[in-house]
This record gives sequence, structure tokens and C-alpha cells, in this order.
Amino acid sequence: MGLFDKLFKDPNAQAVLQQAKNLAQNALSEAQKKVDSMQNQQSAAPAQQAAPVRPAAPAPSGDSWGEEMPAEENQYNFGGTYDQYFQSIFRAEFPEYTVQAAPNNQKRSGMQYVFRSGERIALVVEVMTDRSVAQKLRRACEARGIPYVRFYHDHPGWWNTRSYVVRRVRAALQAG
Repeated sequence: MGLFDKLFKDPNAQAVLQQAKNLAQNALSEAQKKVDSMQNQQSAAPAQQAAPVRPAAPAPSGDSWGEEMPAEENQYNFGGTYDQYFQSIFRAEFPEYTVQAAPNNQKRSGMQYVFRSGERIALVVEVMTDRSVAQKLRRACEARGIPYVRFYHDHPGWWNTRSYVVRRVRAALQAG
């Protein structure tokens, strides 16, 4: 009879193993409850975070960051989602390019926009949450010599004004 046979036939050893099994199952169950709770909170959050409450007097337009919402059109006073906002700018300001949009991943934590001039990729724009530390797309573009621009759709005080988005995209297109 081997060591394991002795352990599994010993009533005390079986009780200890059963306690360990129960503790492990309880810990796993609690961990799953926390994961489920976090996923429910994330899915209950609106697709676009509301703009912070600001004083009634708008700040001067032109800058895309600060405590007060600029008077200029930005993603928070646009009246649609952040991806609708960026797509509307790209269609209106860069009609010479074909722009393809796709979610960053299955959880839709952002969007990728690929600007094409004919068959050539002229620019990749990534709009993502400021909680992401993803660098994969940025590095892939750099390795292939494709211009890349990133915007955050939920960074407090960053408004993504129309002029700011156009200025950065235009500069990246001209650099490429």
C-alpha cells in the first residue's frame, strides 16, 4: 500500500482533505462573485461617460483640456457617443480618405480608425479609455512605419475639441 492509499483510507486525512476542498471551493466562489459584480458594474455604466458638471460660463475655445468645458464643439456637447463624434469629424474633415472603424476588442473599450488613401494605410487613430495601458497597436504601427494617433474618450478635463482632433490628425497625416 502506497502513501496516497494510506492517506485516502485514513478517516482523519480524508476529513482534512475535505476541509481543504471546501475552503478552496468557497474561495473560488467568492472570487467569482467579485468578478461577476465588477462585470455587472461595468456593463451597467453608460457607453459614454457624462461630462463633468461645470459652471455655466464656457471657457474660450481652441484648447482641449482644462477645468471648464470649452464653448467649441467637443465629444461631451456633441449629442452622441464618442465614436459617433470622431466618425463625424473624420467624414467631414478628411473626405479624401476612406476611414474604417472597428472596436478595439470584444469588450468595446475603444475604437480603432484606419485612414486609407487607395490601398495605402495613411494613419491609424485609436480612441480608448485612459485606464488602458495597451501598446500593441501603437507598436505595430511604429514597426510598419504607419503614423499613429491616440485619443482618450474618458480622461477628466480632456475635451477632445473638434479643432484639437483635426489638428492632431492632420499633422499625423502630413507627417506620414
